[in-house]
Amino acid sequence: MSNYIVLGAQWGDEGKGKIVDMLSAEMDMVVRFQGGANAGHTVICGDEKYVLHLIPGGIVSGKAVNVIGNGCVVDPVIFSEEVDYLLKKNVVVNPDKIIISLQAHMVTPVHKYMDKVLNKHIGTTGRGIGPAYGDKITRTGIRMESVLDGTFLERFCKQADNARILCERVYQTEFLDIKQAEQELAESVERVRPFIKDSVEIISAMVKSGGNVLFEGAQGTLLDIDHGTYPFVTSSSTSIGGALTGSGVFVDFNKRIGIVKAYTTRVGEGPFPTELFDETGERLRKNGNEFGATTGRPRRCGWLDLKQLQRSFIINGFNYISMSKISCLSGFDYIKAAVDYDVQGKPVYKTFGGWSEEVEGATSLEQLPSACKEYIDFIEDYLNVPVGMISTGPDREHIIFKQPLF
Repeated sequence: MSNYIVLGAQWGDEGKGKIVDMLSAEMDMVVRFQGGANAGHTVICGDEKYVLHLIPGGIVSGKAVNVIGNGCVVDPVIFSEEVDYLLKKNVVVNPDKIIISLQAHMVTPVHKYMDKVLNKHIGTTGRGIGPAYGDKITRTGIRMESVLDGTFLERFCKQADNARILCERVYQTEFLDIKQAEQELAESVERVRPFIKDSVEIISAMVKSGGNVLFEGAQGTLLDIDHGTYPFVTSSSTSIGGALTGSGVFVDFNKRIGIVKAYTTRVGEGPFPTELFDETGERLRKNGNEFGATTGRPRRCGWLDLKQLQRSFIINGFNYISMSKISCLSGFDYIKAAVDYDVQGKPVYKTFGGWSEEVEGATSLEQLPSACKEYIDFIEDYLNVPVGMISTGPDREHIIFKQPLF
């Protein structure tokens, strides 16, 4: 029996989708335990590209059962659209392959509308994630089980009426068309109904039977509601603790895999000490095609921040590093990484020599320039965790294994 967890160690967009897809070929189950359609997982298989937001990345490989756990918030409209998207790409999608937890909360059109009204200053995706989690915490949310007992529409109408009063009296803004939203939601909910099951029992049975189970995180540790750069964070627990509460099952993780991008990016507002506003930052954005999978927004780019990563590793107890996008650093005369902060809170950098050789598609350490290997070795030593896997490109085969995963 092996239990794996894949988490972003930075602000998300580290390249988790590729690793989840690769691991899924060996898994019996993939569990998504937090977040909603504000996530973006991109999987590339040969000439085919899959961009997912809500459904776990394990669906593409075709082997694993994919679970959207109780810690997630589910937009029935987006879920239905994503099912159609996958079916058109000839991916097997049915209630045997995807399970939605009875206890997961529903994202409604009201949540998406209120997200735009309330959270412009945070820089959210506008997908209704924060308001849905807010209702969950205030015990006024709508759980997926209400679809099965027939109470979801009544609950939605009450939710909409309360939000309408708030918008009119407090925010002096016109509210959305309730009848249209109700119709759209009702249609999509019927498509979701067959997928709703007791996920806790199903996950537990798989773990007890000795199956290989992969827990898939969305976003990244620095966006965690407790441990991230608050208040510029997401509304769920993106770190390892969220895997236990968001699945409802205790497991010991044999491999705790931290996905680390070779530089740093961030979407939305909030602090970013190593951000680059010059030509170098723009070059990183261009090299890495740094545009959000969910929003299309250009990502802010900067040098690697090892001091922040150190905190992320404390929180998650990572014992294996998967490094991504090292190929995007080819051609730079020098590369920097923050190793500390001074008394004013500014990054203290260590400078590395760059390399001119192209490393995209490399499959062995021997193919990497010495300067590239020195950069990777320093990161490994600083974090005191082995860099076991190095992704050198978007395709499944573009990978170097320094340490085996299985």
